[in-house]
Amino acid sequence: MYIVVSSIADRQTLQPCHGSNLARLARECFVNHQPLTIDFTDVDSLAEEFFQAFIKPLVTEFGSEFLNQQLQLTNVSSSIKACIQWSFKNTDDYSEQRTLFTNKACDVDFYELNVAWLIKARELAKENSLLAELTMGIGEDDMRLALTQLSIEDIRHIAQSGWLCFSPRFTTHFIHSMTTQRHDVVDVLLGLSGSL
Repeated sequence: MYIVVSSIADRQTLQPCHGSNLARLARECFVNHQPLTIDFTDVDSLAEEFFQAFIKPLVTEFGSEFLNQQLQLTNVSSSIKACIQWSFKNTDDYSEQRTLFTNKACDVDFYELNVAWLIKARELAKENSLLAELTMGIGEDDMRLALTQLSIEDIRHIAQSGWLCFSPRFTTHFIHSMTTQRHDVVDVLLGLSGSL
């Protein structure tokens, strides 16, 4: 996908709200497995917080390595390059501080699992409620609605709870069937559907 930044803003100086809009568009692109090129032609200035609103949620959700491969910025002026460097420095500082949660009981592995699960659950709840129910066990309408309304900040906050946000939906029989015999997962799930 190719986005010209000046087309998403109606003013000369890009603000954090424009960064949030751009992050939303980028997320849609990445979720659909499309690389993204962002063109800064005719953009002369932006608030330093623009890139924080744009980059931080994407780094948190997809990771820096993914962004380096899938996101390209073109026609970037020297002043905007300085803002980009500032933004990445602050995002790196944020990432380093992520393990220093206010809730010290939160395990970093639990946090990462929770973030990944909640992001995927939110995506499926918005786009395919049947798949959300079949693959993730999200069958209640109230739960699907609540998940669709989560912001990335909400997801991070919930992920810090120190508790896993999901639990296994399979039985010990399912584990033994999958590990002792070569079954297709779908066949096993259909065979166990009464107990799932």
